[in-house]
Amino acid sequence: MASKVALITGGASGMGLEVARSLSSEGWRLSILDMNQESGEKVAKSLDAKFYKVNVTNYDELADAFEATWQEHGRLDFVFANAGIAGDESFYSHPELDSKGRPKKPNLLVTAINIDGVISTCWLAQHYFRMNKKPLGGVIVITASCGGIYPVPISPIYGASKHAMVGFMRSIAPRMIKDSIRVNCICPGTVRTGLLSKEGWETYPNEAFTPIEKVVEVVNLFVEDETLYGKAAEIIKNKHYWQDAPPYSDEWMALTMKACD
Repeated sequence: MASKVALITGGASGMGLEVARSLSSEGWRLSILDMNQESGEKVAKSLDAKFYKVNVTNYDELADAFEATWQEHGRLDFVFANAGIAGDESFYSHPELDSKGRPKKPNLLVTAINIDGVISTCWLAQHYFRMNKKPLGGVIVITASCGGIYPVPISPIYGASKHAMVGFMRSIAPRMIKDSIRVNCICPGTVRTGLLSKEGWETYPNEAFTPIEKVVEVVNLFVEDETLYGKAAEIIKNKHYWQDAPPYSDEWMALTMKACD
């Protein structure tokens, strides 16, 4: 039986790397996508995987990696849309002014990576999953954040990007399941990765950190359990919780939103 194939963005470090290691130990073939060429090549060599240097904001680079994966394996079973960056408090800063005395455009790299990059990744995943013969479809897991459920005053653009991903997942999951594509997202609490500096992590209570192994466990659950789709998994310490969409306020809102199906 041919090995299953996974494509992981942000796969050279952190949660992407640990998921890659877990899948590799189960015999999966992997495409590791990352901007860090040195780390990516080292990871790929250690896991007998393929590395593609990709900036997820560059659609052509991303599409080329998907196509190369398909050409090599003729199948794609799982996409971990994991690449992302943290934000900061710069939204509240006094802006530099342009020649007309107006605030210069804010730095929106966070939304370019955390929103646009994930949407492009899922767009491509949908295409290649539809090309699968047996088994049909595939699995997408999106990395959101606890900041996609709760407010993040310290980093509002980051919070907006992760809220967007929870909403995006909830919107596409009921449609994509019709093509046998299961979509879910993870919303972890603080996990020690390269997302922040050592000093940045010290902002958070040490006793509340989530072990990366728990994140891997939930991702594997999404990959393996064929009944799960449209789920947002809040992950904190050694527990996970399903965070459902809020209930409709009344029958009129339910009727309105039903029209959006």
